[in-house]
Amino acid sequence: MFHPRVCFVDVETTGSSPARERVTEIGVVTVDADGDEVRVQEWSSLVNPGLPIPPEIQWLTGITNAMVRDAPGFAALADELAERLRDAIFVAHNARFDYGFLKAEFARAGITWSTRTLCTVRLSRLLYPDRGPHSLDAIVARFGIEGEQRHRALGDARVLWRLLQRLYQRHPRGELDAAVGRLLSRPATPPHLPPEALDEIARAPGVYLFYGLNAHPIYIGKSIDVRDRVADHFDADNASSRDARLSQEVRRIEWEETAGEIGALLREAELVKTRLPAHNIALRRRVNQVVFTLDDEARPRFAPALGIAPATLARIYGPFSSRAAARALLLSLAREHGLCAKSLGLERRGGRRGDGRPCFNFQLGLCRGACVGVESPAEHAARARELLAGRRIANWPYSGAIAVREVNATRGREDVHVFDQWCWRGTVRTLAAAAQLLQQPLPQFDPDLYRVVRAALERVARGVLELTPLAP
Repeated sequence: MFHPRVCFVDVETTGSSPARERVTEIGVVTVDADGDEVRVQEWSSLVNPGLPIPPEIQWLTGITNAMVRDAPGFAALADELAERLRDAIFVAHNARFDYGFLKAEFARAGITWSTRTLCTVRLSRLLYPDRGPHSLDAIVARFGIEGEQRHRALGDARVLWRLLQRLYQRHPRGELDAAVGRLLSRPATPPHLPPEALDEIARAPGVYLFYGLNAHPIYIGKSIDVRDRVADHFDADNASSRDARLSQEVRRIEWEETAGEIGALLREAELVKTRLPAHNIALRRRVNQVVFTLDDEARPRFAPALGIAPATLARIYGPFSSRAAARALLLSLAREHGLCAKSLGLERRGGRRGDGRPCFNFQLGLCRGACVGVESPAEHAARARELLAGRRIANWPYSGAIAVREVNATRGREDVHVFDQWCWRGTVRTLAAAAQLLQQPLPQFDPDLYRVVRAALERVARGVLELTPLAP
């Protein structure tokens, strides 16, 4: 045996998300090896998940709500299970799934638990790269493993123990132990990727794209070290529900190198907006982002943030993630500084603006009285503009377009980012190519890219990046 103690584990659950779903059954086959002497113990238990088991899961596993009604909750089993798994290599088919669920359940029970894992999907792929599929059903058929109750926890755990026995029969012990050692020394990879998938990714700044079963990416990310960031997605100890889903779905990874973080941020934003991957909730095209201008009485006039003409940016306040977020800021300033929400057009229950009736905050002593004539409209508007000055998009601080050079001497790469009027014109590799970008029309304003441009200029100010003005 490749380790003195190995636990073959399977769990049945109410669904696929460790954060939202719960374990319904646990099966463990523990193999303790001392030289040629092997001792095998089996343990299993139904678990009351504390929530209903969906009908489709009941059909698949045969575990019904009635069966788990009187079963112990996970917390009642946690100490015994932790002792059984102590000092063992945790072996499971698609180990990230089973390990992630147990780690989440242990955490809910107040127990910090972790262990080394071996995924038999990855082991099968390493030993038989041309003999897919590598599902447990396919492996059962391929190795003639019969007589166990499938889709029940102990039955599937027994299958894994019998699989390892068959592998030791087919392969020299040194060869199999070496294969297991390779997998245990690597960061975990999803079951549908070859074990060497991470090795092919550079330790460099850039972006990465996860693909599922078709040509459309399911997730796009960026990092200053792409290989480490991709590995983080598949680290079972730090699994989020999103990463758990990605691990199940990803079939292929592509990556692009950049010179540094600014280039990675720009490229990620561009790819997410054009490819719209399903799992990029935060960075997908955010149509609810808004800006506003102020009229003569400092009343906000809201507009979508995307597509604003760069020439008008100096009159713009924002951007904000939504109209509700912008209103929340204005109302907070009103309460803190005595502005009148009614005069700002943010309160309607006090009657029409200018009708002389007090706003709600005036009655609480939080408004200086613009609604009832105590403060003049001009004074009120001036105070509002002063308080909001920090949220106005500043004038572009240069006479024209600029090139910001980002150099990675270690990788021998240089990116030249061209910015103008808070817009990104593009990224090229030389200053000569940067000048050619000025022949293209100025892009429309994009709030996400605006934030990246500001980050780049902050680094210029700190001397981290080099700026070159470009002749118009």
